Amino acid sequence: MGRRRHLVRVLAIASFLTLLTGSAAAERIQRDTVIVVVNGGITPRTLPRHNRVPVTVSLSGGVRTSNGSPVPRVNWIRLELAWRGALFTKGLAVCPRTRLISRSTAGAMQVCGDALVGRGALSAQVLLPNQDPFALKANFLLFNGKTKSGQTAIWGHAYTPNPPTAFVIPFKVVQEAGRTVLVATIRRSVGPYPHVATFQVQVSRRFKYQGKSRSYLAANCPIPKSFTAGFLSFARVTYGFANGDRIEVESVRSCRAR
Repeated sequence: MGRRRHLVRVLAIASFLTLLTGSAAAERIQRDTVIVVVNGGITPRTLPRHNRVPVTVSLSGGVRTSNGSPVPRVNWIRLELAWRGALFTKGLAVCPRTRLISRSTAGAMQVCGDALVGRGALSAQVLLPNQDPFALKANFLLFNGKTKSGQTAIWGHAYTPNPPTAFVIPFKVVQEAGRTVLVATIRRSVGPYPHVATFQVQVSRRFKYQGKSRSYLAANCPIPKSFTAGFLSFARVTYGFANGDRIEVESVRSCRAR
């Protein structure tokens, strides 16, 4: 019993340190040889229990294989921000998707910089017929947009100078039971050859609307009053592959309430 109590105490201390530092390994799921990963967090981690305040969201993920074989083609990605966050776009500039086509990173910023909501990087494996696959690493910018039907969207603009390549990944934004859900169809966006492998983005934007400072993203830490810190579902990512398979991975992170 003494050893058991000691083990419980060690686990409790470890959990407490995780809450304090916010450190956590990336979550991963493996099916056969395919491995999917998701990682990320919110800054600041100390948030009100009820009122939402401006936050920055960092998110990364990817697909790899355990045996070094080419990554399978990802046809679509569904990203659920499961925390009780809110997306605010009123008064924020809207970038028409057509402005971003065939633009470099600098060119995209020149025509749509006032609609920027995030930035990061993206990598892909390019599989060409009768050639060895090669890696493509691109700058990745996120812009506030709208679909033809007026639905809120995010345009993910990827560009690499070597070789000069640009493409746009459209994310439709919907609200489901208090969660912000982003759904991207990749195959038509990037053409037949690149297989998207990894991404990392940081989403944050402050702007003025009706004379007040606004935040593109806002969140709170809705834990019971008897707790000062707790764990919440941060994000759930589902990858849909060309062969019909789908793999889901969830990220759980801590927050502190004030």
